[in-house]
Amino acid sequence: MTTAADTIAYHRERSWHFLALVDDELARGELEEASNKLWGAAAHAIKAVAESRGWPHHAHALLQQTMERLISEEGASQHLFGQYMMASAYHQGFYAWPPPADAIRYGKEIITEFIAALESLG
Repeated sequence: MTTAADTIAYHRERSWHFLALVDDELARGELEEASNKLWGAAAHAIKAVAESRGWPHHAHALLQQTMERLISEEGASQHLFGQYMMASAYHQGFYAWPPPADAIRYGKEIITEFIAALESLG
C-alpha cells in the first residue's frame, strides 16, 4: 500500500530527476523536451507540497490553486507565484515555439530555487 509519505517522496524524486535531464536535452538540441522537463520538475515539486497537505493536485489548474493557497493561506512568499508562472510558460513552450537554449538554462536556475523553496515548506 502506498502511503502519503511514499507519494511525497516520489514527487520530490521526480522533480529533481526531471531537472537533471534538462542539460541532456539541451545538449541534444531538444529545446521542446528541455522546456517541458523544467515544467515537469516544477509540477512534481508542487504535487509533493499539495500531497503533504492533503490537497488535490491531479490537474494543471489544481497546481496553480496549490500555489495560490500556499501564499494566501500559509503566507508563503509571493515570489513563488512568479516562479510558478515562469514554469508554466516553459510548459507552454512545449506546445508552441520553445524558448531559446539560453532562456532554458536561465530558467533552470530559477526552477531549482523554486523546488528548493517548496521543499523547505514541507
